[in-house]
Amino acid sequence: MKNSLQKFLLIALLLALPITTFAKSKEKEDSTYCPLHTALEFNIGGGAWKDKYMSYYTYSGTSFSVGAEMMRAGKNESKWVQQHQLRYMYNSGTISLSDKGKSKSHLFNYTFGYMYNQTVAPKLRLYYGFDINALGGYFDNAHKGNNPISIKGDLSLGFTGMAVYDFHLGKRPITARYQMSLPVFATFIQVEQGYSNIIGAWHLTTWDGHFNMRNRLLFDLHFDSWALRLGYNNDIMTYYATSNHFQYVSHNLVVGFAGDLMRWSEKNMNKKIKSAIYTY
Repeated sequence: MKNSLQKFLLIALLLALPITTFAKSKEKEDSTYCPLHTALEFNIGGGAWKDKYMSYYTYSGTSFSVGAEMMRAGKNESKWVQQHQLRYMYNSGTISLSDKGKSKSHLFNYTFGYMYNQTVAPKLRLYYGFDINALGGYFDNAHKGNNPISIKGDLSLGFTGMAVYDFHLGKRPITARYQMSLPVFATFIQVEQGYSNIIGAWHLTTWDGHFNMRNRLLFDLHFDSWALRLGYNNDIMTYYATSNHFQYVSHNLVVGFAGDLMRWSEKNMNKKIKSAIYTY
């Protein structure tokens, strides 16, 4: 009887262990609230691009984009942060040799980032990790009366890093941020001379044939629950194929709005707020 009771208690303990562990993890998970950081951005400035099919043609003109950003911190003690960025980019320019050659483009860009963050000073935080970037669209270039459309497609994997610093301008709290994204491995579309189908346009490469980079310097001026975003955005896109090169650079002023989307409820009222980028 004693042995049977001991076996029963042992089995009950083993069965209760995962339930207890789940309850503790559930309680721990509910101790923090991670709001969704969101931002709407408008970028306007100038851009220049050139492509070489038979010979180089260089264009310059205006650059405009509208984008959205979403970030969320990991639960509990996790130091990881997710980032989603979605953009529509438009360019319009003329050829450098004359004003008769026109060019315009429509590009759609999505980036997913996963970054580890750490506090290196009371008001300074560093984020670093990887991102996956997808881009698609086209450049419509007028070459001496012809109107070839250059299709762009890009899927890349690379590094991203961000520094975030909090300070005050008078009584106004400001969050300053610099982020750099640098793809390493990529597959992209760049039509080679002599190919008439899309199959011969695909290339798989690293930095030697594909050097893309994005730099963002942003300042969020806080007004209660929202922030006015001002800053600078720089895009560099470079595709090297054997007989066809393409290079693009833009410099844009950033104006937008940002903030943490809060879902207030009774169960969230007493939780610790864990923001992806702001401090409370």
